[in-house]
Amino acid sequence: MEHLAQIFSEMEASLNGLTGSPLHQFQKNAFSTLRVVDFPSRKHEDWKYTPVQKLLSPNYKLAGILTGEKIKPVDGLDSYVLEINNGRVNIEAAAKNLSATGIKLYSLAEAYPLQDWKDAFETQLLEYAADSNRAFDFLNFSFNTNGLFLDIPKGLKLDKPVEIRITHQDDQVSFSHPLLFIRCGQESEVSFFERLEHPIHNPEVIPEGLINSLLLFKIKKGARVHHVKWQNLPLQQNLVYKLAATQERDSYFQTFAFDIGGKVVRNNVEVDMLESNTYTSLQAGYMATGKQSIDHQTRIHHQVHHCESHEHYKGIIDDQANGAFNGKVYVHPDAQKTNAYQQNDTLVLSPNAVMNSKPQLEIFADDVKCSHGATIGQLDQKALFYLKSRGIQGDQAIDMLKAAFLATIVSQIPNDAIREYITNSMSLDI
Repeated sequence: MEHLAQIFSEMEASLNGLTGSPLHQFQKNAFSTLRVVDFPSRKHEDWKYTPVQKLLSPNYKLAGILTGEKIKPVDGLDSYVLEINNGRVNIEAAAKNLSATGIKLYSLAEAYPLQDWKDAFETQLLEYAADSNRAFDFLNFSFNTNGLFLDIPKGLKLDKPVEIRITHQDDQVSFSHPLLFIRCGQESEVSFFERLEHPIHNPEVIPEGLINSLLLFKIKKGARVHHVKWQNLPLQQNLVYKLAATQERDSYFQTFAFDIGGKVVRNNVEVDMLESNTYTSLQAGYMATGKQSIDHQTRIHHQVHHCESHEHYKGIIDDQANGAFNGKVYVHPDAQKTNAYQQNDTLVLSPNAVMNSKPQLEIFADDVKCSHGATIGQLDQKALFYLKSRGIQGDQAIDMLKAAFLATIVSQIPNDAIREYITNSMSLDI
């Protein structure tokens, strides 16, 4: 905390005209809270499988402004591009890219006093519990250098996805804190493709780093949101990622998460279904090798009646890697007629690999349809023998079974170009 306090003071000294502004006060309050709650340890139930000490042990500085190389476009993907480098958004370029759509973009400094932003997110932020489980959220609020508010107008049906490219490039050990607020207007329909990558994968030129990313959705009545997150960071970089969404009546929210990179990766998803007839789908496919650690934590709150959620996470853990899944579905007392499904399936390919799975239901209503389960196993030896008997040998046979295992998730990505890109990047195109 002493090191972070020094960095915070240096950041305050560079604020110039923003010193004393409402946004600066928000950052000061967040850092004061962080000082009180501190970071979680393995004794914290929700963090017992995430090596927090590995995330925090480097003496990070705040990532600087570097031009750097850009990650390459996805073949065949037509999209509206938002570039976020070292936590900073080029708002002018993004606004030019999106100007014809009707979407409004504001820096957080501009958005903070706006009533539209307050109506969508202020209450959500005020309700943040001051405990160590939220420590990385408060770290983001304290150190984000250029938060962004996307306001999607009522009735807009976007013709192509918004591609959010998040990169971290610095010549020193550093951290960055992307922060995005997205309000999806009533009856709108929009897709997002979030890419966390690095243009260079040469370990000799990449210092250790941390991306602490936070994405908040406000999904208004009748809106439909599709979201895909793809993460292929180098093994010198760590990731703490959080997606939080609130849904109003008749809304639809579908999100996919795919991870193969990073050293220590922590994914948090929180969804609050605030009004009836909402639908939520959380799906993920991930592969961990070497000494990687990939931890998924999900929370779905069924607050009211007649809502539906589906959750399916599938992972492949090899070598000395660690994986974890802790999913909680809360069915509140007023949430009658809830339909909730949760499943976690994992292949463990090495005797030295570890997977911890804990799907949970907490039900306080009596007229519901809920199920949950988990499987942890090895490759099907009968299927492997069958492939070998047909002349498919060694690694190719194993790769085919791995591809088949994750195909149920990957095949559901609605965009053809994104689906093909992720399939090829995960070596699932057999």
